[in-house]
Amino acid sequence: MRTNLKDIFTQIDRLNKKEQLEVFNYLEQRFQKELDADKSQYNESDYENLLQYITDNSYQECKRPLGEFRGIAPNLLEGQDAQEWVNQQRDQWAERGSGGQQSELR
Repeated sequence: MRTNLKDIFTQIDRLNKKEQLEVFNYLEQRFQKELDADKSQYNESDYENLLQYITDNSYQECKRPLGEFRGIAPNLLEGQDAQEWVNQQRDQWAERGSGGQQSELR
């Protein structure tokens, strides 16, 4: 994991529960936009179930720290090697116009 990403997780862990929910809601909205843009690539039912869970529980008080949920996404890779998937995502980002960031991310 890149150092700056670890710093972000540390900063999120330091937020109060309300602020963590705001981060969670922000990520949910970003996730929904990405899902809408890339629906044909993904198993839609897994994401719909995840989004429904988030919607149903987004206003409840956090009972566990957000850090416990890092990396959780059922069937996301569907057997694909994790590093292979990350490299594929980075290549797609580079194709969308983030070219200079690709070398920084590897």
